[in-house]
Amino acid sequence: MAIKIEKIGGTGECEVSGGFSHTEVYVALLDHFQTLTEPKTRCSESKNPAESLADLVTITTPHTFKDGFGFTKVKAIAETVKLESTQIGDVNKSPAIENKLTFQLLGSKAEILGFKRMFKGRDVIVLAVEYASGQIRQIGSSRFGGKFKEMSALIDGTVEGENTSTIVVSDKQNYDAPIYSGTITTQAA
Repeated sequence: MAIKIEKIGGTGECEVSGGFSHTEVYVALLDHFQTLTEPKTRCSESKNPAESLADLVTITTPHTFKDGFGFTKVKAIAETVKLESTQIGDVNKSPAIENKLTFQLLGSKAEILGFKRMFKGRDVIVLAVEYASGQIRQIGSSRFGGKFKEMSALIDGTVEGENTSTIVVSDKQNYDAPIYSGTITTQAA
């Protein structure tokens, strides 16, 4: 089975813009999932082959959590959430895509410092909602969980200065950070 490539690019959308909703970043430990699905494969002989280009990067089956677990909703600083997807590795062998989601948190309250400690070094799944389109992008998968790759905090010396934590979550996949179209289950308060 071959995927037809009919029309790529063009205007398609009325107003294309960048950015993510800073009030809709979600983080969960990979260990807390009951089921975690992935996009379909590009190999026609696989169990779950893609039938369209969108199938190659879209997760349509909702993830499920073990009882009592869900995503932690994070409120980032406006216009600090960004996503970069870069091809890495030898293009003649098996190149991968490194996805990096960056966001900043305001202040240095105990909850923020504890959040960073809770998730550092652990496999995570992170969801972020694109500002204009509303598409939900995912970092991490069942095979390669995302990691808090970089964490830094800055408290300026001046009263009007910066007091932020910057977090970079990254993964390595065969595809750009996929689009998750399932429901987002958040943790109970």
